[in-house]
Amino acid sequence: MKKRVWISSIGIVALGLVLTGCGSQQSSQQKTLNVTATQSIATADPNKADDIASQAAIAQFMEGLYTTNQKGKVVPAIAKKVVKPTNNGKTYTFNLRHNAKWSNGKKVTAADFVYSVQRQVDPNTKSQEVGHVAEIKNATAITAGKKAVKTLGVKALGKYKLQITLQQRVPYFNYRLAAEIYPLNKQFTEKYGNKYGTSSKRTLSNGPYVLKSWNGTNDTWKYAKNPYYYDRKQVRIKNIKVQTVKNNSTAENLFQSNGVQVTQITGTQVSAAEQGSLKKADEDYEVEPTLLHVVEPEALSIAEY
Repeated sequence: MKKRVWISSIGIVALGLVLTGCGSQQSSQQKTLNVTATQSIATADPNKADDIASQAAIAQFMEGLYTTNQKGKVVPAIAKKVVKPTNNGKTYTFNLRHNAKWSNGKKVTAADFVYSVQRQVDPNTKSQEVGHVAEIKNATAITAGKKAVKTLGVKALGKYKLQITLQQRVPYFNYRLAAEIYPLNKQFTEKYGNKYGTSSKRTLSNGPYVLKSWNGTNDTWKYAKNPYYYDRKQVRIKNIKVQTVKNNSTAENLFQSNGVQVTQITGTQVSAAEQGSLKKADEDYEVEPTLLHVVEPEALSIAEY
């Protein structure tokens, strides 16, 4: 029996969790999962993304120190474990896994995190998302041009040892580390300068997927399984195709015709559908509610091929 999930939300921000957690049968790995997005990607640069669509896309092909599991709990990713901060909750010291790699085969190191955060607060980057790292020591002063970038509270204590010091204790900082702070490979990023993240060819991945077929303006793109991802055996679906569908009725029609297997519609549409086609075919469809940055555990099994 084939099941498809009809998600009622404004977007799947945590789609990476969904995709890597679904499909237990080998046959599903060879098929392409078709999904919709409500907006196009504006940038693939994690230091500059300030819109939901771009941030949702980046979450598919980038991974930070932490990530979130199927229940929304923060768990280790590039960091070996979720650490307890010292210095009255202001200093985090991470030991990084040695087998994390970029999609070009290069190692992910502590220096990649230092470079990324320094680049984000650097006034020359003109990032609109400095709020994601504003709690880090001296970040606000650096952005304002009052202190040098090198004074930022992010240091590489070794190739695989990173330390982050905050201005003051921040109870929710683990979630910043899981969803908003990513590394960047300096050599690759500086190769393209301000054009980094403006197309899939100018973007480097370290997460479960690699961004493909995006030229910076098109409304469709793809995610392909990253062969260098350290946990690649748990990535069940190899290929995902995304198309931008701004009209809810169009999204509904595509879903009904099996043109896509995952889409987002309004609560009104869900209510109407449950009284109509879904009520008559409840074995073929599942309706799952999701919230921004949260994926309900039931929604993690989105496809059975």
